[in-house]
Order: sequence, then C-alpha cells, then structure tokens
Amino acid sequence: MSKNKIGKNILSSNDRVLKSYSYVEIHRIREKVVAFLQEQDKKTVLITGAHDNCGNTFLVSALGLNAASYTSMRVLLMDLNMRQPQLHIPFGLKLSTGFSEFASGSLDWKETIKNTGLSGLKVMTAGRAGTDLSHFLKPSLVENLTREMKEYFDLIFIDSSPVLLDNKNNVDPALLSLICDMSILVIQHKKTTKFDLKNAVNTITQGGGKISGIVYNRND
Repeated sequence: MSKNKIGKNILSSNDRVLKSYSYVEIHRIREKVVAFLQEQDKKTVLITGAHDNCGNTFLVSALGLNAASYTSMRVLLMDLNMRQPQLHIPFGLKLSTGFSEFASGSLDWKETIKNTGLSGLKVMTAGRAGTDLSHFLKPSLVENLTREMKEYFDLIFIDSSPVLLDNKNNVDPALLSLICDMSILVIQHKKTTKFDLKNAVNTITQGGGKISGIVYNRND
C-alpha cells in the first residue's frame, strides 16, 4: 500500500511507523497474534514493556496500521500508558478527549474514539494530562470497557505503562494482563537487562497473568 492511501493524519506524523508497518517482521507478528486470538475467539492484546522506551507504543502503532491495511478487521488502539502517553503522536492526534475523560465520567467511551485516516483503524488516546484518576481506576472499569468494545471491534491493541514503574494514575499492567486475552512483553536491545526481564515476567505471572510472547526490539 502506498503512503498516499494511508491518510493525512498519519502522513503528518511519525514517519518511522509509516516505514515499518509493512515490514515482514510486523506481518509475521500480526499473523501470529491474529491466529492465536481467532483460535480462541478472542480480541484483546496487551503490549507492555519492563521500563520506559522499550518500543511498545511503536509496536502497537505498527501492528494496528498493518492489520487495518492488510485485513478487513476493525481495529482499535488504546493508550492506557498514563505515565508517558505517546500513542497519539504517530497518528497526529490530540492527547485530550480520551481514556482519562471516560474514566472520570466526563464522556462515554464512544465519544473518545478518534479517526486515523484509515477507515478500519481507530484510536482511544490517553486523555487529558494531569487528571487524577486514582479514585476511578477500579478493575471493573477497564474490564467492562473492553467487554463493550469487543462488540464494535475485531482486534484491540492496548498500550500500557511499564510493568516495573509505578504511577498513581497507572492502569496496572499486571491487572491488564488478566483482563486481556493475550499479553506481549517488549524488551529493548541493550537496555532491558536480564534482571528487568525476569522481574517483569514475575510481576505479571505472580499476579495470575500470563505472558503470551516476548518481542525483542533492536531499534535504538
């Protein structure tokens, strides 16, 4: 697919995602993810990292573009990284009017869904920065939200905050791994240590979650 078919929002933003979404590695990951989900009639994928800047936001963006471009699936990308929300950047979207507005009760979730320029790809951004969500972030909130979203989308990728870093507004990645149908951990070349990897996996599994796969990101 040529760039001029992707949409002006994406064209005006992160060119690295544009250059990478059709790489064979992204195709391969997307095919494995979709096959895994379809075998079990599932839809939601958590993509997280042990620490900041592992590349999980890049992977969410590239997989979303790939799935929307090469399949007929209705794809949603959700930014639940309330520590360092960045999913809006590759698509040239504003950060506000997203999850934080939904979580605080200001908006219905359907009012937060943003267009990307591709008809099959939508984004829920993290929402207004600085909003104190600590009183609203109950496990049932995200669980009920994703259950409703499954009625409208075929594939949902969720970007989260790092497993090993705390923030009062975080949507706990360990909790998300219990809610989502599949969890992928991204590790960064020369940055994620064996200690980080072990601790991240233990944090997820000791809470009852499961890591379905690990992606080794070699981009510096």
